[in-house]
Formats: sequence, C-alpha cells, structure tokens
Amino acid sequence: MTRQLWQPGTALRNVRRSVALGVFDGMHLGHRAVIAAARDVTSPSQSIPFPTVTVFSLIGVPKSGGRLISEEQETAQAKTLGVDEWLCVPFESVRQLTPEAFVHTVLHEALQAQVVCCGYNFRFGKGGTGDAAALQRLCEPLGIEVRVVPEVERDGDTVSSTAIRQALVAGEMERVRGLLGRPYAFDFSVCAGYHRGTSWGFPTINQPFPEGYTVPRYGVYASLVVLDGVQHRAITNIGMHPTVDSTAAPQAETFIEEYSGDLYGETVSVELVRFLREERRFDTVEQLRAQIVKDIALADAVIGGCRGDKAILFDFDDTLQDRVEAFLGVAREMLYRAFPELSVAEVESRAQTMLVENNHGYVGYLEFFDSLRKHWGWPADSELLWDEFQRRFPFYSVLFSDAEAVLRELKRRGYYLGIITNGTMPQQNLKVDHSGLRPLLDVVQVAGEEGVGKPHAEVFRRAAQRLCVAPENCVYVGDYPKNDIVGAQAAGMMPLYIDVHGRKLCPDGVEEIVSLTELLDRF
Repeated sequence: MTRQLWQPGTALRNVRRSVALGVFDGMHLGHRAVIAAARDVTSPSQSIPFPTVTVFSLIGVPKSGGRLISEEQETAQAKTLGVDEWLCVPFESVRQLTPEAFVHTVLHEALQAQVVCCGYNFRFGKGGTGDAAALQRLCEPLGIEVRVVPEVERDGDTVSSTAIRQALVAGEMERVRGLLGRPYAFDFSVCAGYHRGTSWGFPTINQPFPEGYTVPRYGVYASLVVLDGVQHRAITNIGMHPTVDSTAAPQAETFIEEYSGDLYGETVSVELVRFLREERRFDTVEQLRAQIVKDIALADAVIGGCRGDKAILFDFDDTLQDRVEAFLGVAREMLYRAFPELSVAEVESRAQTMLVENNHGYVGYLEFFDSLRKHWGWPADSELLWDEFQRRFPFYSVLFSDAEAVLRELKRRGYYLGIITNGTMPQQNLKVDHSGLRPLLDVVQVAGEEGVGKPHAEVFRRAAQRLCVAPENCVYVGDYPKNDIVGAQAAGMMPLYIDVHGRKLCPDGVEEIVSLTELLDRF
C-alpha cells in the first residue's frame, strides 16, 4: 500500500479508482464499513485491472478531536482491508471548493473515480453544504457510482470517533474495543526513564503520549504486550506519575511480566485491556512499591478471568459461513466473465468441478488456477485469477441461516463471542465485515495479522486474555480437526466439532454438533 500527503492539483497515477471518502481518524467499525464498500467492486473483464482502492482521508479537520491511532496503526489497519492507496488530504486544501467543484475537479478529474463510498453523515464542499444526497446527484451525470453506508451500531451505541474518545477518557476499555472492532492499543517509541522501577524489581518501559493524541483516563490498566511472538501480561500506568519524577506531559509506564529485554528506542504496541484504579500520589516510595505488587496481582487475576466470564469462539469458514455456497458464487462470477458464451448449465457444471478440486480451500491456489487454465483455456494468468478470487470471495460470504440469530442469543445470555481464523488479512477481515457479524463480536483474530495461526496454542491464548476469560471457560467451535480441535485443546479450551457438510471427521472424545442452533441447547 502507498501512503502520501496529497493536495488537489498535484499529479497522481493515471488509474481508475474506487474511493472511500471521510475523516478516517480511528479506523473504527464505521470506517471499516466504508472502506469495505469501496473494495466491493468488479472489473469489466479479466483483461482490465480492478480499480485501485483509494482512501481519501481528510486531515486537520477543525474540532475533529485528538488522534486515536498512529499513522503506522492506520496503515496497518488499511492493509488488513486491502487498501491500495491512502491519500492524506489537508482540509484547508479543499475547504473552499463548492460541492460541484469538489466532485468535478477532485473526484472526476484528479482521482478518475468510478465508485465513491461515504458514510451516511458525510459532508463536503464549502461550509459543509454538500451531503450524501448531493454527492449522488452530482456524480450521476459523470458516471460515478455513489454508495452511502448507513449508520453502524454496537450494542445500541452509534459508532463514532467522538463516542470512542468519550469512552477512552472514561476508561471504558470494553466499550472502546467494541466500537473500534479491535483492542485499543498505542504504539509509541520507548524512551529512557530514571530506572527507579528496575531498582524496585519492576523494570518498566516509558512511552510519552505525543501532542495531539486523545489520552485515556489517568490510572492503572491491565494490559497486554506482544514481544517476539508471545503475548505477555502487563500493567500500565497512564498519567503524570505524581509520587516520583512527575512528568510535564502524560506518559504511559508499563511493566511487562516475564520479559527482561532492552526495548529502548523501539516502537512497542501496548493494548489496554481493563481499567483497574485511578492514578494517585503516595506519601512514600514504599507505599507505591507495595501498591504495584497489588496491581500486578490484580491485573493477573483480571486477565486470567477472575470474574468467571465465559466465551464461545468460532472458526469462520464452514462454521459460521457456508464456504461451499460462497465459493460457488465467486466461481460462477469468474466463469461468466471469462466464458460469456457458456450456458447456465455449463457454468454450473464447471463451478462444481472447481469446488471439488478446491478441496475446501486446502490447496495451493496458484497451482489450482494453473490447472484450470490448462484444462479450460482460461484467458488470464494464474496470478491474476488468484487476485480476482481474493478480491471477490469476501463479497460472496453466505452465513448459515441460523448463524446471526444464534450469536445474538448467546450474547444475550452473557457470553463473550469471537472469531479465530487462519488466512490472509484482507480476505478474512472482509469476510467478517461483509457478513455483518463484526459489531456482534468481542474479538476477531486473523492469523495474517497476529503473525501466528492455528493450530498454535498462542493464537487461542491471545483471544482469551484479550477477553479476560480463563481458557477453561472458553469453547472453540470449528470444523477442521487439525487446526481447530488440536489448537483449542492445546490452549486449554473446550473444543466442539461442527459438521455441517457431513464430512464425518470428528476426533474421538470430542463433542459434535451439526448445526449452530444446537449451541443454544448445549449452553
């Protein structure tokens, strides 16, 4: 993905674009929905490339509030959604343009937009006089399709950057996680401190909050830090450190359990899991040290699941979504575009052949498409076919008919819910987003983002710790014995095998269900 500061009048690559418009200052659930809509585009034929997926992100917007994530986090999140190009556009460079001028000079002439996506409350043009309806009216004569994404809610709470900032300064980390669609984390550079923590037996990393960031509520948090592929429990104090070495600006000080490496000068990502207590001044260093011991014990208990909460976690393909129907949908589209002369029956026959040879996705895809090219004379090379398949597959996601209702009922019964899935970042993330399930979920982990995948126990443990649920209070529902059942067992979770397609692969000693609805009787 390329990222650049851009102003109208500056040359851009001569490409067709699908554009996501907005102030993407948090990459929350609403922002993800707009970007996903911009990626849901087709190419006229397999000889013409897909439009470049471009995020047009306004920066320096008055009263937009402090930053929620860093540029590096922003870029990483954009990559998980398959964004090709991120344009950071100074608000001052477009604020005087009329709605008509913005559409003609920016969207039509400069960006060569074919599709434009925005949120339901998007405003543009001088004085904010243009809205989503005006955007549609002005783009239609130019042949630009406009897609308006409706309001996104989480537990009845409208998703917005303002709501996330309010939750952050209140220390409501579970609400923040829900609105973002992922854990809240900051990733600042580690600076040198006074080493007092080391002398007390609690070495810490110090990370000042840069100017312009929204600072979470001052106090102590249970936190998590991933280092060298392992997620460590930690405690983080955010504030001014009033007992010793009071700072001039807010700073995060984190003690990482079971880690002793040197992290000075490195950028470290710290996830805040749950607020534990207010920051306060102690009369003596001994009192502070005693409190730190209590804080560590409390953080361990919280992250370890001391409240007794329970979670039900899922694989995605062939567990929540009918991968067979999704695969056939994208296969039919690819066949119709490549072989327009085929009858409906011939397309269906070939789609079924592709399904069998795909082996439920457990194939080398370049070799898979190379075989199809040789067999049917497909007019595109294997890499282009693989790219097309990855781009289109998420938008054919088909949930099992009972999936959403079952998840809503389990959530009503008090279970945390999540997904742990292997696969590439854009495809798997977009599947979850397009399915509409993400606002229902408390955690989503994709192997491509985590750097570790199933069946490794680490990826399962990470989910449990992020939810503050003990592994033994987690159920993992999946359809693939090696990845799902073995991995869940290794992490100390209860595995549950689901066999919606009648494959009869349930390992001995593991409970089996054939539909998601059975979970409501079981739990």
